[in-house]
Amino acid sequence: MSNVINQSPNSFVDDVAQHFMQHHPAPSLAELQQWRPARSQWDLARRLQTLLSPFQKREVALSDTHIKYLIGGNTKGPTVLLLHGFGANKENWLFMSSFLTRHYRVIIPDLPGFGESSFHPELDYRLTNQAQRISHFVAAVSDEPVHVVGNSMGGAISAILAAHHGEQVASLGLMNSAGFRGSRPSLFEQRLIDGENPLIPSNYEEVSSLFDITTYAHTRLLRLFITPIIYKDFIHRSPVNHRLFSDALEINEGIEKIFEDINCPTLVLWGNKDAVLDVSCVEATQQHLPTAQVKILSNIGHLPMLESPLKSARIYKRFWQSI
Repeated sequence: MSNVINQSPNSFVDDVAQHFMQHHPAPSLAELQQWRPARSQWDLARRLQTLLSPFQKREVALSDTHIKYLIGGNTKGPTVLLLHGFGANKENWLFMSSFLTRHYRVIIPDLPGFGESSFHPELDYRLTNQAQRISHFVAAVSDEPVHVVGNSMGGAISAILAAHHGEQVASLGLMNSAGFRGSRPSLFEQRLIDGENPLIPSNYEEVSSLFDITTYAHTRLLRLFITPIIYKDFIHRSPVNHRLFSDALEINEGIEKIFEDINCPTLVLWGNKDAVLDVSCVEATQQHLPTAQVKILSNIGHLPMLESPLKSARIYKRFWQSI
């Protein structure tokens, strides 16, 4: 997910709005009202993943949406909340989360509008609204503050949650997180300005190439084995993802103000081969959150939880134990 919560003059979000949305306007409300989830091979794979995992699938009904989530692990341990990025889903965390369940109670939702959680075209999916919904979700599933980790767009939502609802957040994990723009443009940013969005593929080839930009380790393996299973779901969700991306571009709060209000212990984890959000974003994040711990993973791209799940889990466990 791009640095979509930067509100400074001539910011990157202005480039995105001008270039990408000019080429790809969001579908109309009437079009989206006709959209319905469709069954695909990915549904079967998703069910199989859950059956083979230590998690159970549950659902929470909020005032304006339904959130599907996975829950498992040590019921007596601290609670960990994992938030996925744009176009992704809760299953992205299954590899890493399996290394957390011995000591932690782990909760993994599909963010509102994504995955198996409900999408309502009349709702506003700007990031501050998403954070508010996640706050209601946390209140429904946990009686204690949670260790929240967010990847990409999920990182931006996690930061807003920590700033606006600090009493619910024991610690903040920013994993290749959307937020501040780095000093070097990423491949994803360059393609967005050219009017393309690799995160919203519309055919088999684009779904396959999605792994080239989101991962660095195991890219070929992921592309060969996952693309045939998931491509139809990506293509079917393309109009919904266009709308969700458009809403994420609507800025209603500056990132600097958000980071000023974050008071919990924070760990910034980043893959140094990230082609979506360049690792130089870490420097900008540190400038506004100097107390944060930082870990850079070598030869890892945008999705450390998939590319290096054991190492990522160990880093977060040490961080939480130090708190």
